[in-house]
This record gives sequence, structure tokens and C-alpha cells, in this order.
Amino acid sequence: MTNETTRLVIRTPDDALAAVPYLLGFHPADSLVVLGFDGPENTCAVRVDLPPDPSCVPRMAEQITMVVGRNGFRSALIVGYGPRAPVTVAASAVWEALAASGVRIIEAMRVAGDRWWSLTCLDKCCPPEGRAFDTSTTQLAATAAYAGHTALTDREELRRSVAAPKGNAQSAVRRATLQAEARVHRWAQEEPSSEALTVRMTKEAIELLEALRASENPPTNADAALLSVLMTDLRVRDEIWVRLTQYTPRQDLELWSAVLRRTDPRHAAAPASLLAFLAYTTGEGGLANVALDRADEADPTYSMAALIRTIIALGVPPKKARLKLTPEDLASLYNARTPPHDTPPQPPSPTRAPPP
Repeated sequence: MTNETTRLVIRTPDDALAAVPYLLGFHPADSLVVLGFDGPENTCAVRVDLPPDPSCVPRMAEQITMVVGRNGFRSALIVGYGPRAPVTVAASAVWEALAASGVRIIEAMRVAGDRWWSLTCLDKCCPPEGRAFDTSTTQLAATAAYAGHTALTDREELRRSVAAPKGNAQSAVRRATLQAEARVHRWAQEEPSSEALTVRMTKEAIELLEALRASENPPTNADAALLSVLMTDLRVRDEIWVRLTQYTPRQDLELWSAVLRRTDPRHAAAPASLLAFLAYTTGEGGLANVALDRADEADPTYSMAALIRTIIALGVPPKKARLKLTPEDLASLYNARTPPHDTPPQPPSPTRAPPP
């Protein structure tokens, strides 16, 4: 796992256990994690929930093997988090599937609390009570913290980091969204055509995004509301999509996470999908998945979110999933389309705010 300047080196079992939360973005529980090594990409972590039904284990093992294989890793370490029986069943199935595909298994471990057990220990090489570990004291954890990587308490905390606002914050976001919708509708009255409106919306969205990137302050409710309303136009969303970069991943992930936290649930599909794409292509798979959950809540049929889920499920390497399109390429693609014979959909109509 790397950022722009820092590589996290795994040398010992404690290093591996320390690396997992930083690779996932949170501390796993009731999970099976496979770390891939010795491939063309950096270390990767694949996490799945422990299957509640043993009949689901073979399919889980097949999916993990496909992801590890597609990324070209030749070695793997298996770590199960949870009770002995389900971890052993799941780890054994994944071991067999990976080994059958030619992947060398370095070790298989089970973690519970602050102790770990080797699943390959067939005699008394491991104490019955397991081996104690403290990942916070490892050099790897110190390096990760210095590089700005974070490991949240659990997946629920990661989900809350991009969750929809509630209470008074929800009311404030709704007011800002209504104002943004009204603003765009005024533009629709001022522009001579739907094409002119899209040009104006695109210009406003790009200028706002550039200003937010240049600012040291987080986006306001008004900023997030305007972006989310503008991106209900797919051309505007695509113009922003092709401008996403991986050059400042930490800064951009923080920006889009902050935007999503301040987005009305009705308009969350586009910003959530953009965050998911950026997260996945910069190695933040856990964040990508919780962002996709928000997109699904907003619109279960949103095609961009479905595309990103497919990319993840197929195990496409993050670097290969990055867009190669430029804004000029996008313009050519849109210009090549057959012009619609009727008026494109208008921006979302302003709605009345519910009582606070």
C-alpha cells in the first residue's frame, strides 16, 4: 500500500495485522481478509463478510480468487476475524481455491480481540490462548499515521463518514438544496435553449470545483447543494468525472466526502458515485463501497454506480479502472451522438421543504 511518497512495508505477522485496517480504512470484524502480494500492483486487501450460510462459502472463495488473480498477485496471506468455526471454514475454502489457481499462501491467521492464532499450526507451535499483539506500536502503524492514512473503528464509522445529514443539519442542507434548485431554474428561464443551459451549468460546476480545490476551507452547504443539483444533468456530471485526478488523492477524497455529507439524499447518486470511483481508483475500496451504498439509497438504478460495482466485483485493478478520457474526448463523444428530437429533461423542480 502506498501514497504519493510513502510505502508501508509488511515483514511480520504483526505488520500484516497492523496494515489491514489502513488498507481497508477501518478495523474489520466478522470478516475474511486476503492480502495479495508479489504482483505488478502494490499490496491489496480483499474483504468479505463471513458467510452466515456454509453453502455460500464456495462462491465467496471463487470471488476472492478471481480478484486476486485479475490483479496478478502470486502470493497471499489470509486473515479471518471472528469465531473459530466460521473463520476456519471460510479460510480453508479460500486457501484451496487460491492454491488451485497457483497462488502461494504465506500464512492463514485468525484474529479475535487483541490475539491471533495461526491456522496452519498443526502441533503446539501456537499457545492455546493465542499470541497477543498491539498494532498501534508497530513501525508500520507509525508510518501510516505519518503519511495521513486513517483506520476507523469499524465499517459503521466509515459509513457515517459519508452519511446523509440528520436533524438540524438535514434541515439546513434541504434549505440550501431548495435555493440551489431555484437558482438553476432561474438560469433555465434566462437561457435560450437547453444546450445553452447545460453549457452554463457545466461552467458553473467546474469553476466551483476548482475554487473548492484551491480553498483550505471545507465546502459549505450551499457549495455542496449547488454541485449536487448541477450534476443531475449527466453532461455536467461527466465533465466533472473526466476531471477527477489521482494526483492529490487525500485532498480530493476529503473534498468529495465532505460534499456527500452535505448533499440532500434526493441528489446523492452523482456525488456518491464520483466519490466511489475516486476512492476505488486510489486504493480506498472500503470507502468506495460505502459511497456506493449511498448512491443506491438515492437511486437503485443509477448506471454509474452499477458500473463501478461491476468493476469492483470483477477485480479490475484500480489503476486500470482510471479514466483515460480528456474533456476534449468527452466533447467529441457527446457531439457524435444523434441529437434528441425533443427537449432534454429539465433540472429538478424545486420542492417544498418539510417542517423542521
